[in-house]
Amino acid sequence: MLAIALVGAGRPVLSWDEVTSAEVASRSVPQILDVIPNIDAVFGPYYLFLHFWTAIAGTGEVTLRLPSILAMAGAVTIAAEIGRRLFTPATGLIAGVLLCFVPNTSRYAAEARPYAFACFFAALAFLLLAGAVRQGGRWRWTGYGLSVLFLGLSHLIALTTLAAHAAYLAVHARDRLRPWMVTAGVAVLPVLPIAYLGTTQEDTQLHWVAPITLSRIHDMPGEITGSREVAWLLIGLAVLAVWRPARRLLPVAVYAVAPLAVVAVVSALISPMWVARYLLVVLTPLALLAAVALLAGERSRATIVRAVVVVLLLGFAAVPGERAVRRPTAKNGADYRTIAKIIGADVRPGDIIVYPDGNRAIRAGTAYYLRRRPAAPADVLVEVPSARTGWLIAHEYADPVPKVTGAPRIWLVIADRRPDPLTARADLAPLITSGYHRAGFWQPKSATVALYEKNS
Repeated sequence: MLAIALVGAGRPVLSWDEVTSAEVASRSVPQILDVIPNIDAVFGPYYLFLHFWTAIAGTGEVTLRLPSILAMAGAVTIAAEIGRRLFTPATGLIAGVLLCFVPNTSRYAAEARPYAFACFFAALAFLLLAGAVRQGGRWRWTGYGLSVLFLGLSHLIALTTLAAHAAYLAVHARDRLRPWMVTAGVAVLPVLPIAYLGTTQEDTQLHWVAPITLSRIHDMPGEITGSREVAWLLIGLAVLAVWRPARRLLPVAVYAVAPLAVVAVVSALISPMWVARYLLVVLTPLALLAAVALLAGERSRATIVRAVVVVLLLGFAAVPGERAVRRPTAKNGADYRTIAKIIGADVRPGDIIVYPDGNRAIRAGTAYYLRRRPAAPADVLVEVPSARTGWLIAHEYADPVPKVTGAPRIWLVIADRRPDPLTARADLAPLITSGYHRAGFWQPKSATVALYEKNS
């Protein structure tokens, strides 16, 4: 998985969320802590981790994504080990190969966000629970508790996989239910303040999530895997597996279903959070169930041939998705790299740059890529940089006109495609319309770049 995830890892432009990760990670620790009470509390632990990582390793695209790449590779390895321990070595091997072929395994491995960590710690916690139940010992239970803690710090929704732990104990060790509840409860305690802050930030965190509908439920498998064909092939195999009368399949089935069920109910009754990347943790159990179905507990030549054929079929079906997730513009947000290339190729001394007021990603994303250029236009409208606001957005001067007046050239960059980008800065439109002419106009993905030169 590590080799697959590294292929083309630096090709896609940073997503708007990755831009936020890079920008917040560049702040000081006190500045990051100032953000958490206001917004993105659930990502606070990840931002702190990334701050220390980038201080050592740098902030290039691949460097930002490398921790997630390693985490996803670890998750696939652990999934294979779970398959080996619960079923057979061949089951573990097939499950690991299936996960390697899932397009979104690669997509979110190369994503500077905590979702790969959630997959890693979800798989690790399940594996450590099995070890603690089988062999016992204080240190094994401590390791399990720490994995649950880091699972919650990675992503709160991933804690829904604890339902699978309860199912595992119900099947294999009912007498351990009480000590398990104590261990898991203590592990979750430090996460509760983050969970509380997350609920208070619901309006800023989840306002963009659409309500759950039958159509969105139907589309979710393809969104989780990154390929509808891969999704329904895995689901079909998993359904065949759960029909087998094996009690040891129950925890894995709960591992696959519980996160989906909990998020669906919460989305329907409380607040929409039906988002594919929040549910990536179900890929591990889905692959395990599919592997069990393929092998059917047999070691015959026919079974092996069947398994190889299906794995190759899934790999073939995954090719378009694997290519798609590695396209330069595969991720959410504008093509900040091309924006910076356009500006960097023609920037002159005295140039200034203007963005829509209140947009967090277009300013930070363009600045991220412009920093690699020998020169960049001045961002003259920023009164308080975002790092000093306690939020993700810089504060601009209340009256921007004096700051722009007299500039020989103005670069206007907005986060959508418009025939007239000045509609995004109505406060500056009269000045620019009367004193400047448009000398350049470009529309990369999800953005518009316009260059205005002062009339002679």
